[in-house]
Order: sequence, then structure tokens, then C-alpha cells
Amino acid sequence: MNDITLRPIETTDAAALAALQSAVFDDYERSDLLSEVIAQERAARSAGLATDVPAPFGLAAYRENTLVGWSQGYRQGKTEFYMLNSGVASTERRKGVYSALVGAILNHATAKGYAKVISRHAASNSAVLIAKMRLGFQVSGFEYSEVYGPLVQLTYIVSETRRRLYRVRSASIRSSAQ
Repeated sequence: MNDITLRPIETTDAAALAALQSAVFDDYERSDLLSEVIAQERAARSAGLATDVPAPFGLAAYRENTLVGWSQGYRQGKTEFYMLNSGVASTERRKGVYSALVGAILNHATAKGYAKVISRHAASNSAVLIAKMRLGFQVSGFEYSEVYGPLVQLTYIVSETRRRLYRVRSASIRSSAQ
């Protein structure tokens, strides 16, 4: 049933990836003010600042030979993998593509020894929030972004021992017997 093939994102045609990203995010409200802010910040940025992210990793999903999704991220600190962005073509949603991509990212995180995988999502993106929570992610924070508005942070804790610690630390202070 699932005939999705995952390949390193570096092997994906850049124009095809850019077209898919544009299509996936076509409902994102553009902002002239945001574009102006980004341009000003880019112009003011020191040439000495690194533009590359540490330990980038990404996958592209194909059905037959058609690009249908992607996910990419990078190491954050020493023990966290940050899922920067992902997307699936509208015609391929609810067909297991996103779950396959996230599963492969979790396998990568486990193999590389990361303790956590973290992502942030628009609070209104219930499809992704639900999909990730079904895969074992937990809500770990909220923030407000001037770019994206309200965001929900999700965290997947790689080891069962650390997951147990998380459950203990996040439990109610009072025992249920009181």
C-alpha cells in the first residue's frame, strides 16, 4: 500500500522542491512588512555570521518518481534535532507520506544519539499536531512569533528512560489520592 520512497533531500531537483514548497505554503499570508524586515536584517548581518546550519539533514518523499513531500532540520545544541519544516503535496495528504517522513527523522535521531526531536507549528495546524502526537510527540511549549503568530512546540523524547522522567516531571504535584 505504501509505495513511498525516501531519498536524501540533497539529491532532489532544487526547482521541483521549491515548487512543492511554494504549493504547500500557498495559503501562508504574505507580508510586505515582513519582507522588508527580513531584507533589512539580512543587509545588516555581519559577513562573519555562519549561514549554514549545523548538521543539516533532510529527506524527500517520492511516489513513483514524483516528489510528494519533504522534511528537513538540523542539530540544535548537542542533543536536540530541530525539525525546521516539512510538507506534503495536497493530493498526497492522509496517505502516510508525512508519517513516513517523520518516522525516518526519528530513526535518524535515534541512530545519531539525539535525546530529543523538537518542532514548532502554527497552533491552527491541527492535522500536523495530531499526526505528530500520534507518533509520540508531546506538547512542550507555546510561543508567539511575529512572523507566524501563535506556535505550539512539540517534543519527541528518544529514549524510554527519558520519556519516563518527562512523565514524572510533568505530572500533577498532588497525588490523585488526596
